[in-house]
Amino acid sequence: GAIVDVTYPSVVDGPERTYRLYMPPCYGDDGRVYPTLILLHGLGLDQDETTWDDLGVDEALDEAVRAGALPPFLVVMPAGGWAAQFTSGGPGSFETVVLEALLPHVAANACAWEQPAGWAIGGLSRGAYWALEIAFRHAERFVGVGGHSAALLDIGAGPDLNPQFTALSRDLGDLRIYLDVGDADFGMLPNVTRLHEDLVAAGIPHEWHLNPGGHTNDYWAEHLPDYLAWYGSLWPADRDAYPRCSLDGRPVGSQ
Repeated sequence: GAIVDVTYPSVVDGPERTYRLYMPPCYGDDGRVYPTLILLHGLGLDQDETTWDDLGVDEALDEAVRAGALPPFLVVMPAGGWAAQFTSGGPGSFETVVLEALLPHVAANACAWEQPAGWAIGGLSRGAYWALEIAFRHAERFVGVGGHSAALLDIGAGPDLNPQFTALSRDLGDLRIYLDVGDADFGMLPNVTRLHEDLVAAGIPHEWHLNPGGHTNDYWAEHLPDYLAWYGSLWPADRDAYPRCSLDGRPVGSQ
């Protein structure tokens, strides 16, 4: 596969933002579109658009796609920047960046399956907060969402934004949900466990994993194959099930 760095116009803090795009080994070969996974990073000096790449997402997907274990799909890894760190959700936040700038840019510049069935979103730590915040408020836009060690700690997020509440107050439709956290992740464990228990009590289907480990890159790297297997299960394995791509199949650049 290939990874390219892409620049796109910002709608919140700008004028420009960047994302890293993974394209599978077969990209462009059959002239069809690909489902797309948005993966969001956490906060910290070592967290940016390179985080998921550093965890090994490209190598893991290359191996799985070549072996036929997963359908090929695109992975978009955006830089969070100011909006991801200092906003809590809703209009004018990182939610707006993802929905109104990032997704349209990917759709216009890559062979992405533009239907809701073709988009999934996930993240780790603060990025998991954002993935859940966006997907729970806009469940009609995604087929699935993954919250990995979600930092459900934003005291600025009211009940109309906080995934702890929107998970129950919003109509999630057929949105598929994956939650996991480490048993030694003492900062995140209580709220993530509460979200899981609330979903169970409300009868909302989801996949839940309480794993050994803490809030570390080693934890996420260890469970990366599990994450990718779940995301891959959201989409058909048969390439004939996908529409034709209207682009020429070229790799995305910084246009």
